Amino acid sequence: MAFKDLFIYPKYPDHLKPLFKLAYNLWCTWSYDAVNLFYRIDARRFREMNHNPVKLLLNLPSERIEELANDSGFLFEMERVWDTCRQYMSYEKTQNGDNPMTLKSDQTVAYFSMEFGLHECIPVYGGGLGILAGDFLKAASDLNMPFVGVGLIYKYGYFTQKINMHGMQEEQFQEFDNHQIPMRMIRDDQGGEHRIHLNIGQNPLVIRLWRIRVGKIPLILLDTDLEENAPDLRNITDELYVSDREKRFQQEFVLGVGGALALRSLGIQPRIYHINEGHSALLVLARLRELMHEKGFSYDEAKAMIRASSVFTTHTPVIAGNENFDIQLAQKYIEPEAEALGLSFETLAQEGVVGGDKTIFWMPAFAIKFSRYINGVSKLHGEVSKRMWADLFPEHPEAEIPITSVTNGVHSHWLSEPFTDLLTRYIGPDFVHQTGLCDVWNTLNDIPDEQIWESHRKSKHNLIIFIRNKLMNDLVQQGFTHSKSQNLGRLLSPDRLTIVFARRFAKYKRPTLLLNDQKRLIAILSNPERPVQLIFAGKAHPADTLGKDMIKAVIDFAKDNGLEDRVLFLENYDINVARHLAWGADVWLNNPIRPMEASGTSGMKAAINGVLNLSVPDGWWPEVYNGKNGWSITAGQFYEHSELKEQAEANQIYDLLEREITTSFYDRNESGIPEKWVHMMKESICTTSRFVNMNRVLIDYQNQFYTPSLGRSTQLAGHEYHLLRESVAQQQALKELWPDIHFVSCTTNADTRKRLLDTETLEAACQIDLGQAHRDMVSVEMYYEFDGQYQVTPLTFQNQEGSIASYTGSTKLQGVGRQRMNVRVRPTNEILQDLNPAWIKWA
Repeated sequence: MAFKDLFIYPKYPDHLKPLFKLAYNLWCTWSYDAVNLFYRIDARRFREMNHNPVKLLLNLPSERIEELANDSGFLFEMERVWDTCRQYMSYEKTQNGDNPMTLKSDQTVAYFSMEFGLHECIPVYGGGLGILAGDFLKAASDLNMPFVGVGLIYKYGYFTQKINMHGMQEEQFQEFDNHQIPMRMIRDDQGGEHRIHLNIGQNPLVIRLWRIRVGKIPLILLDTDLEENAPDLRNITDELYVSDREKRFQQEFVLGVGGALALRSLGIQPRIYHINEGHSALLVLARLRELMHEKGFSYDEAKAMIRASSVFTTHTPVIAGNENFDIQLAQKYIEPEAEALGLSFETLAQEGVVGGDKTIFWMPAFAIKFSRYINGVSKLHGEVSKRMWADLFPEHPEAEIPITSVTNGVHSHWLSEPFTDLLTRYIGPDFVHQTGLCDVWNTLNDIPDEQIWESHRKSKHNLIIFIRNKLMNDLVQQGFTHSKSQNLGRLLSPDRLTIVFARRFAKYKRPTLLLNDQKRLIAILSNPERPVQLIFAGKAHPADTLGKDMIKAVIDFAKDNGLEDRVLFLENYDINVARHLAWGADVWLNNPIRPMEASGTSGMKAAINGVLNLSVPDGWWPEVYNGKNGWSITAGQFYEHSELKEQAEANQIYDLLEREITTSFYDRNESGIPEKWVHMMKESICTTSRFVNMNRVLIDYQNQFYTPSLGRSTQLAGHEYHLLRESVAQQQALKELWPDIHFVSCTTNADTRKRLLDTETLEAACQIDLGQAHRDMVSVEMYYEFDGQYQVTPLTFQNQEGSIASYTGSTKLQGVGRQRMNVRVRPTNEILQDLNPAWIKWA
């Protein structure tokens, strides 16, 4: 017996309709006025529904709806919040200090990501990558940047973490109703579902599209859960980061290829494609199809256009952690696309090969090969990424590998409500649009210490209440008696120094480093004059047994030593838990194995709230730490052996806690304020807010990547792609001639001098056999490295006898100490240099 699914909406009077307009735009989740409005409707329901404004409105009793409709005070507040929302949506300033937003409304950036961490009621995120992507869209909205997000909507989202009675993590997958979150199905002109059709492998697939409004930015999400799809395809979008490798490849095919087709079907024509991690690299296949089929481009012409308009951001500092697949699995899905383009599978497969190993297809390598603009997410991570992907740039010195960095940031909504109110009073209500302005944060020095401390005290009090309520609810759900849950709900003290470790439980993050010397730690925690409490939170990947064991180790430590009143593990770390911890902690602990933390945005969220970081100098922290805004764990740098390194770093943490951190926290003036601590809080807020805010991040992406990308694409498309087509034609000619080009001789004045002085010049002369190539086809250059920098100086053609051409040149020496140089030849044409990074020959 078949039934037709129906969804019935409650009837609201017309004058309450602004509530739905607010609820269906995620702006309402980062405006405290809007959040408090929904709390006013029904605080208990709103809290139980995970702060989901849509679900609250759809499930509100008719009696309460009628009460609200006749409550003049509520109606006044609703109109005030709705007016604030409309003002935000119509805010048109695009100036951000000395960095104007230069992108025009028709220069859309399409931002592809496997996950988006937008709000706790939309569980389509797993961790930091998704939170970063969500903050990216929110900041784009604040800055009026022409963005569109593209992702997948997962039937079960990411797993819900539960801790069983033995202290072990268990995973639960809970289906959520797409109709009861702030998301709407996209409709076609006839009112039906907007769908796209594609082939995945040899099978047809139908995809439904949904839209989430992130302030002014649309986020398009793809959904395969349709009856028309075969069961083994219908479940593609069931689960985020599914462990089945073929299902994961299918997800990434839908995200990349399907996402690009979805934008076209909606009439959205991006000028720039931003690939956020390698999961969406296959969007290249859809772009090749468009350029080669519809515009008649050759493969090399299409590749040049795609590279010019693509940005790739890598977030992974270890090669093994990057997305990769067995080449035969990749062939199953890529080969039909290649054949449709008239290409062999090998032509596309070689773009995803690293180090000559043709058995593995690397998604990030594929993205890098088709992206001119590539970046890591901190300065240190950028350098790590250069080394990690050096095989893709043979013959390139490390310094010249075209991978740079834009350090991550966080959106202003991570500020607690007390600090948001404080900054609004002292900086002005528009600070959310202007957080890229460096000098605006100097105003913090004018805020009295008492107000900084009171704002933090409120946030910390809210954290303690939140944890007690959460523990009470968790225990009741697990079947404990209400009386026992009430006893446990009185844990923690707002007066104790509170240290938080909250991040994924993985080996390289070392969540149990603090347990290295348990006897010493117990003494620190139990100090009667300067007590300390620890709060841990984080999920282990379902397949990570070691990560799960580390969660159990934390829980067992507290239980075995009678410290359950001051050492807690909070289960199911999500956005809601994260914000309360970042708001109310005193110290944020971060102790990964350096340099394995690419960025680490959780510490940023804490720092902008005046929480002091105690961190290994990894990711973002070395760029901000100044000795006055937190502490740096550096003792391990003197040891190579991992056990000695861990012991040294654990001991340094204990030393800092015993001698400096607890002393500064508990040293109060006559008003009960820890003056030294508050001054460090101010320094933390000031130094981090001016740098790690997401507005600054988007300005950097615009200036380093988006604007140059637009210029490059425009240049290639000029005069009906004349330059592009001419360059690719020249490439074919040079490809045949390149093997015969070689150095005959090369000398420098460094060869005959015993020593060079920094006031002199470095001179070089060389002879090159050009074979049949014309000298205009190649450029001869002196490459010179000094003091961590490099300089490229073109050599001047002197004469040619037969195929032998002579060149000379010089450059002024820079600095002193060990340096290096060489002479090379490569194509003169910059487009050919870009398309063929391996076309370099050294003397």
